[in-house]
Amino acid sequence: MSPFKSHKKPPPQLPINSVQQGFNNGYAKWLPDGPKAERVQVLGYVDAPGQDCYSRDIGRSFQLGGRTYYMFGDTFCNDAGISSNTVQVVPDPGRPQNAYYLGRDSKGLIPPLIDINSDEMEYLTYPGNGKKRIAFWCFGGVVEVTPGIGWTWYQKHIISSDGHDQLMGVGIARISHNKDGLNGELSCARMPDLMFDREQPLYGSFSTLVVDDMVYLWGQKGADVYLARVPKLNCQQLYKYEYWNGKEYVFEVDRATPVLQDFQQGQIFKSELFGPLLPWVFIGVTKWADSTVMIGAASRVEGPWDIRPLFNAQGIKRPDAYQYCMYPHPWGANQRNGRLLVSWCDPWPGGMIVAKVTFDADPRTYWATVSLDNCADYVACAAVTRAAEVCRTSNLQYAELPDPRRLYLRGIDEKAVELGLNMVRHQMGLASKEVAAQAPVGRRRGSSLSCFLAKVFGRGVAE
Repeated sequence: MSPFKSHKKPPPQLPINSVQQGFNNGYAKWLPDGPKAERVQVLGYVDAPGQDCYSRDIGRSFQLGGRTYYMFGDTFCNDAGISSNTVQVVPDPGRPQNAYYLGRDSKGLIPPLIDINSDEMEYLTYPGNGKKRIAFWCFGGVVEVTPGIGWTWYQKHIISSDGHDQLMGVGIARISHNKDGLNGELSCARMPDLMFDREQPLYGSFSTLVVDDMVYLWGQKGADVYLARVPKLNCQQLYKYEYWNGKEYVFEVDRATPVLQDFQQGQIFKSELFGPLLPWVFIGVTKWADSTVMIGAASRVEGPWDIRPLFNAQGIKRPDAYQYCMYPHPWGANQRNGRLLVSWCDPWPGGMIVAKVTFDADPRTYWATVSLDNCADYVACAAVTRAAEVCRTSNLQYAELPDPRRLYLRGIDEKAVELGLNMVRHQMGLASKEVAAQAPVGRRRGSSLSCFLAKVFGRGVAE
């Protein structure tokens, strides 16, 4: 029976002393000049069949309580007025262009997810303040920290009737899935104070992401984008936040350094689109909102990032207008097959447009990952070096994973990868003999390495 099997889900983390094998249907290629979009299939506006189609922007998606949602910014509800943030539920992720509002008032106004409080209502109705409105915009989406409960970091703006926009800072709100609601209704509870003022990076309002037990938050300050993180169960506790300074996370916010520059909107997410060596992917648009969908990839969530143009987005109602608010929707397509659902917005009276992107991808390939956890350091280093030399001269792709005690091999078929494993097996045996001969008497481990290899590979070391 072949040791190779398809992994519909990501391969599990390697146990110590093991070989993990499988195949994939073809990762998207990251070429020297970036990835290529072979096809962009525009599905149309996100619309609600049978409901009025209102112009709106942002269109960032999130999943909470087992349901999928779109989150919008200013939503122009015709004569009923403007809601600064609204949400639609996507009943069938396989049809991402169909989404429904969960309610509207008698005039047709969509109620905002994040609403003003009594103090803000008093401010708006005070005669001396003029005609203004308060807007809450959630460019960073919602992150789910426990089943059915998430957090969003929103920008608070005070906008005058003449269009003057005063940014106040970033607040945080708890979003929960209403279990009693049959249609996916959401509840919102705002924390009373802002988390970050307008002089600081607007953490959480550019992009957010949960990785294990941490929430990672990106925020803008001027042209720069900064990164912070916080334990996912402590999002409302500012003293728990740590800030990336280019080398490590620190607790002092003024020591943070930028990780991105010159981007207006975007989202960072974990992905299998480009395979295990580039697990972090970015989709966004530059600060010039020039209709270009930008794509980036990195081996670490902190970067550094390699970001390239992917394709030019086009409007439907206004095909010659600039397009903006570019976002990915990882749930909307099979990334392991080189596909990704993306969206953008065209200006009023347009809305959110969704499209499926098919990338230039590798053919079906086979892979193996080898764990060297129990090798002595000096043996593991020699084995990696020798295996690399042999693999680079064959038709086998070789790479060291971020964990230096693991090797990643990829070939065009099972036979190529099995041959690669035999080469690694052989080179590890030779490395063991070489290092053992050069090592001090008390550190000679050749025989123990042979036993280790037999345990890992299930056979003896090639002589």
